Amino acid sequence: MKHSNVEQTALWFAAIINLVMAFCGWLAFYYSNAQAILLDGNYSFIAFIVTLIAIRISAIKAKRTKTFPYGQYVYESLFSLSKGIMIIGVLSMALTSNISRIFHYINGEQLSALNTDIILIYAVAMVVLCAGLGLFCQYQNKKINYTSSILRAEFAGAKIDGAMSLALGLALYAISFVAIEGSFGFLHYIGDAILVSILVLLLSKEPFVLVRDSFVELAGGTLQNQQDREHIEAVLNQHFKQEQLIKDSFISKTGSSYLIAVYISGKTLEAMGQQKLNDIQTQVKAALNKRYPNTILEIILT
Repeated sequence: MKHSNVEQTALWFAAIINLVMAFCGWLAFYYSNAQAILLDGNYSFIAFIVTLIAIRISAIKAKRTKTFPYGQYVYESLFSLSKGIMIIGVLSMALTSNISRIFHYINGEQLSALNTDIILIYAVAMVVLCAGLGLFCQYQNKKINYTSSILRAEFAGAKIDGAMSLALGLALYAISFVAIEGSFGFLHYIGDAILVSILVLLLSKEPFVLVRDSFVELAGGTLQNQQDREHIEAVLNQHFKQEQLIKDSFISKTGSSYLIAVYISGKTLEAMGQQKLNDIQTQVKAALNKRYPNTILEIILT
């Protein structure tokens, strides 16, 4: 199956699941009055909109134009960067609004108590949906050797959404067993706000890593995935080093497209001949294309 077909299948599935989760979140918020559930629903709806954009990017990224003679893979990196920033933005807004709610309660402002009856049902449903979505995106990405930045972003989003839903559901349901008149009665009013604040701090690392890696791709930096780097270098060494050709290499990634520059010795090339180099280059490209179908291999004489 082609890279784009695998990716688009996963993205359409993700769009449908995210829309279902958004409506479930809004409905659960209506009955529970839990701000954390509203955050969950809004997060899912934004993910739905962004996934529709990702589907369009997946359809056009391989098309070559005068402006993009090697394809439009830069949109993949731009999407991953944007989604990482979006996740950071949603988490930041959640942290700010819920810390504000905690201070309002401390200052004596009257807040509505949570209705936890529906929360456990909501949590179980959301965890199942998020787990299914995350595993499906990861499975589809595995088919194409984890080369899709878009599916990586979808997996990160589903994982964060699932973790939030699980923690929120269990914690908010547990609040229902706390006496509202007791020492911990405040949890009925700000328990969800406290939990959201903790979750934001625990889940913030992954979107920052996604943003960092996407920025490096857009800036033309070296490949950040150490496993892929070692695999590509092993292929290069296997074919070029046996002829004492390779002196150094540069590997970068933009979306699912890889640019590999091989620096070879001009003196060795003169002794070996151009035809031999062409044969080796063909063998290297064939070996790389098994795992990285969108690869550009450049030979640079030194």
